[in-house]
Amino acid sequence: MKDLANLLVHLFSRNGDLSQVYLSAVHDKCLLCEEPISQSEAYLTYRVCPFCRFHYTLSARQRIELLADNHSFNETHKFLSSVSPLSFSSRGPYRKLLAKSQSRTGLTEAAVTGRCKIDGIEVMMVVLDFGFMGGSMGSVVGEKVALALEDAARRDFPLIALVTGGGLRVQEGVLSLMQMAKTVTAANRLRDKGLPFIVVLANPSTGQAYASFANLADVILAEPGSLIGLSPLRTLQTLSKQPLPLDAHTSEAHLAHGLLDNVIDRESLQARLAVLLKILTGQKLSKGSYKELLRTKLEASPDPEAWEAVTIARHAERPSAMVYMRSMLEPFVELHGDRLNSDDRSVVGGVGYLSGEPVAIIGQQRRPPLDGERYHVYPDGLRKAQRVINLAARFKLPLITLIDTQGADPGLEAEEQGIGNAIANTLSLMVNVPTPVVAVIIGEGGSEGALALGLSDRTLMQQYAIYSPISMNRSLSSLYPEEQLIDREAAEAMMLTARDCQELGIINTVVPEPEGGAHDNPKEAAAAIQILLIKNLAELSKQSQSRLLKRRYKRFRKMGELSSYSQEAMDREVELLMKISTSRLRSRTGRTSRRRASESERSEAQLTAPD
Repeated sequence: MKDLANLLVHLFSRNGDLSQVYLSAVHDKCLLCEEPISQSEAYLTYRVCPFCRFHYTLSARQRIELLADNHSFNETHKFLSSVSPLSFSSRGPYRKLLAKSQSRTGLTEAAVTGRCKIDGIEVMMVVLDFGFMGGSMGSVVGEKVALALEDAARRDFPLIALVTGGGLRVQEGVLSLMQMAKTVTAANRLRDKGLPFIVVLANPSTGQAYASFANLADVILAEPGSLIGLSPLRTLQTLSKQPLPLDAHTSEAHLAHGLLDNVIDRESLQARLAVLLKILTGQKLSKGSYKELLRTKLEASPDPEAWEAVTIARHAERPSAMVYMRSMLEPFVELHGDRLNSDDRSVVGGVGYLSGEPVAIIGQQRRPPLDGERYHVYPDGLRKAQRVINLAARFKLPLITLIDTQGADPGLEAEEQGIGNAIANTLSLMVNVPTPVVAVIIGEGGSEGALALGLSDRTLMQQYAIYSPISMNRSLSSLYPEEQLIDREAAEAMMLTARDCQELGIINTVVPEPEGGAHDNPKEAAAAIQILLIKNLAELSKQSQSRLLKRRYKRFRKMGELSSYSQEAMDREVELLMKISTSRLRSRTGRTSRRRASESERSEAQLTAPD
């Protein structure tokens, strides 16, 4: 944060003139921290300071060289070049500006497009170059971006776009503005084809490009410390009535507000893009210990009593969703934010490989009390989950959900932000995911907040987990505030243990835990979940999409009708009713017989009586 503050002070001292800071020449000392960098491999190769991690500007050619496999880049539409479309733009000066930029950069325009490979995966690539008139969106830039998007859709290629600059080209007037519409129209074709679209925002990324095709990507990444937003930083300074926060308009601020999936250091960018491309295109990895895991025998400890399960499910050291994700998935790429205004850390999600199989995963991350107040499900967290659900549906990835929450937030803020709408829409999306969905209750499954991510083809539940219709904190304290003994009785009556839920038909499988709970051996607990996930996903993957959706519908349509417990309860009720009916029938028959006998005796007495 200190380095970022120094950077912004440096920018402000130059009145926002980026050319004073972002130079392509090799520097002896870092412009930010003033450490010697001229002999650093990180700086010479990536233009990244090894000390403060400041990212210097790269040209479009340099970015392509860092990301594309050797000699794999084939440029397209190389010789498209701008003309002066408007009479008021003074054709001479505009053409001189174009010629100057062309001479300095060696490019015909601010966008470079072409086909290449990243770790062997064929992609279309779009790179904007800030050195060419600030990477502004003229008619030719918009045309090249649109052509690249259309080429990707036609060839069934993923598309990678690296944006730097992207503001209005005033020399082309409103025609420059219209490039937003042009590129969005082309981006929709790529989306309709179900092809991956990944954007990397570099310093600076503003204006038309940012507010059009760049924000329509499936995954949005950014380099550290980049200035990002619709308006230039100078405009924000001018219009703001108070001093801006030091991190305003940066990639880090965008990440905190849920507008980015992640901030990635340039040295790690190629590897991260390669992983994302492999997952989103459905490529499988070597399964490694897959067969060994399937041969592992799971030994269950004795089933806990209800109150014991409640206590252990809430244990402060019980493994969280993120612990399980990082243990089971290799590699795992976390995706942040709801793309509106928040990155609720109570919900985590992303994509990764489960024993070589690409999957999407969502987890409810309940944290200890000292870590904050967000224990419940919030609207922004569910909207973040919806993004991952949509990714799973778009790219045909199996979906895994890890459930651990006290329930939906009962506060006014959540109500005003649409908690009911968020739950309903999440449930609706879960119903229609065209791939296998497996939910795992790993701790406390509380009310609607748990169910929002629990509508699945198979539901697993850890042995010491609980599943309750309302938040246990509220239910037990409000219903039975007098004594803990009553709490125990209420917990027993609510049938909230894993075994109870299995008997009720709510879950399919109980996941064994180490005796005493998962916190005693998180690695063993994660392995048990992983084994059962692999088995269930393998079984579900054999079903067609239509059969999968039909069976999912039937499962929840008939919920409560087919469980063994329900059947036993119904049998008991029928038996009781039959006993009552038989008893009443016998009683009625007895009374009728006695009445008839009495009447017969009276008649006989009347006949034999003397006159």
